Amino acid sequence: MRPQMSRRKFILAASSVWSALNAGVRNCFAKTGAENSTPLPSRSPSQSESSGPTKPKVLVFDVNQTMLDLNALRPQFARVFGDGKLLDEWFSLLLHYSLVVTVADAYADFGTVGRAVLEMLASTKGVKLSSEDATKILQGVLIMPAHPDVPESLKRLRAAGFRMVTLTNSGPPAVKAQLQNAGLTQYFDESISVDSVRRFKPDLEVYRSAAVHLGAQPAELLLIAAHPWDVFGAMKAGWQAAFLARNGITPFPMGPKPTINCPDMKTFADAILK
Repeated sequence: MRPQMSRRKFILAASSVWSALNAGVRNCFAKTGAENSTPLPSRSPSQSESSGPTKPKVLVFDVNQTMLDLNALRPQFARVFGDGKLLDEWFSLLLHYSLVVTVADAYADFGTVGRAVLEMLASTKGVKLSSEDATKILQGVLIMPAHPDVPESLKRLRAAGFRMVTLTNSGPPAVKAQLQNAGLTQYFDESISVDSVRRFKPDLEVYRSAAVHLGAQPAELLLIAAHPWDVFGAMKAGWQAAFLARNGITPFPMGPKPTINCPDMKTFADAILK
C-alpha cells in the first residue's frame, strides 16, 4: 500500500512547483518588458514577413545638418575661436546638454542651451566671448543654407503626394526662420515642436507625441535624419527611419537597422520613389 504524503511535505512540494512556475513567468516578462515594449510596425493579416516595411504615410524631416548645412557657421568659429573645427565641438556639446536638461527635467529652448554651451566652450578654451559674437553665431543658425541635394529632392517628394513635416530640436520661431531663409517652407505642411513636450530628441516622448499629433500609427511615419541618435530614438518608438550618412557618419551599431540607409537626400528620394 502506497504511503500517504504528509501535509507538511505536500505543502513544501506545492510551494516548489509554484515558485518554478512563477520564475518562468518572470523570465517571460523579462524578455518582453518595458525596455522592449516598443510597438511593432503595423501589419495587415495579408502581409507576409517578407513583404517589407509598411509604406509611410508621413515623411518627417529633421532640419539641422539633415537639410541645412551647419558648415556655414564655420567661418564664425574661425573668427571668434581661431579654429573653425570648434564648430563641431560646440554642436556636440549642444546635443549633449540638450539631453542633460531633458533627463534632469530642466528644459530650456534649443537656442538658450546653444548660448550656454557656447559660453562654456569659450571659457574652456580661454576665449573672451563678447555678447555680440555669441549673437552672431546663434543668428547664423537661422540663415544656414540648404544642402545642394535638398530642394530638388523635396520638390520630387512633394510632387509624389507625400505628406511632409519637420520635427527638430529648434524652437518654433527658429525653425520657421530657418525654413524661410533656406527657401524650403513650401514643401512642408507644418513644423512640429519639441516645446509641446518640453523634451529634446531622442527622448521617446517626442516621437510618441508627434505620432499622436499627426494622427498616425508609429509604423506609418518615416523619419529622415543625418543623426544616428535621432534614427535610434525614432525606431525605438516604432517609426521607420532613413539615415542620411552625411560626412561619412555611420548608424549606431546597437540600434535598429535603418529602414533606408543612404548618403544624401537625392539617394533617399530615389529609393522611396521607386
